[in-house]
Amino acid sequence: MPFYFAYGSSLLRAQMERRLMGNRPVTRAYLRGYRLAFMGNSTERKGPVVNLLPDPSRFVPGTLYELNEVMIHYLDRAEACEKGTYQKVDVIVEKDDGEKANATAYQLSKENPPFGNPNLGYLLQVKQGYKEWGLPEEVLEEALEWSRRNKNPNP
Repeated sequence: MPFYFAYGSSLLRAQMERRLMGNRPVTRAYLRGYRLAFMGNSTERKGPVVNLLPDPSRFVPGTLYELNEVMIHYLDRAEACEKGTYQKVDVIVEKDDGEKANATAYQLSKENPPFGNPNLGYLLQVKQGYKEWGLPEEVLEEALEWSRRNKNPNP
């Protein structure tokens, strides 16, 4: 079964269970060579969402879920791949035990989406996911600060 690497609101187990009943949370994992940034403008989330940006000096904490092909199809729809909002990317992550695993993650499709401040409700969801999984919240705080500093004043 394929692995899905979650790093945003999909960290919330309740959200994943609503979206994909029967999914199997596996373990925490880390994607090296990327950073988190708040970017784009999600209508559903009412503002920017966390996104993966290449950065060889950083890592993104998250979790792995084991999904079947039907679940991946539903997740593609939930992430609005057919509308061009997100695209699937193949990544190699490191599990908590150090073992490497191939996984699928989602990244904003739009080239160079603007940075910005997320909606508070969305941010609290992502923070709750970090708490549920015991992930280092300082990475999320750094992403917030970095995105604010790099925000385009004239979007």
